[in-house]
Formats: sequence, C-alpha cells, structure tokens
Amino acid sequence: MVDKQKEQGSDEWDDILNHLRQVSQQVQQQGPLPEHEKQQVTDAFRRGLALLETQVQAAQGSLHGSSGHW
Repeated sequence: MVDKQKEQGSDEWDDILNHLRQVSQQVQQQGPLPEHEKQQVTDAFRRGLALLETQVQAAQGSLHGSSGHW
C-alpha cells in the first residue's frame, strides 16, 4: 500500500511538472497567457507546492536522529 501511495504521488508530480513544462514552452513560443490560463497554471503550481509540503511532512515523520528525536 505504501508503494501504491508513492507511485500515485510520483504520477501526480509527473503530471504537474509536465503541465508546467508545456505552459513554459507555450509562453516562450506565443507570449503571455490569457487570464483564465494564468489561473490554471497558478492552481497547478499551488498543487505542486501542497504535494511537496505533504511529502516533506511524511518524510520528517519517519526520520529520527541517533537520539530517537529529530
């Protein structure tokens, strides 16, 4: 089950990063995004930050120093 969660998190990361890469390429080729597309990109970026924060918290919860505390 843990592997399945890691795989889902990895897939989500891949989806977010691919979307942001596509948008970056589009902006380089076509110029600034329309307002409604800016909101979609902002939402994708925020989802990425939230996912990163969740993964960091999970990692901190499982890490312990040599004294048993982090």
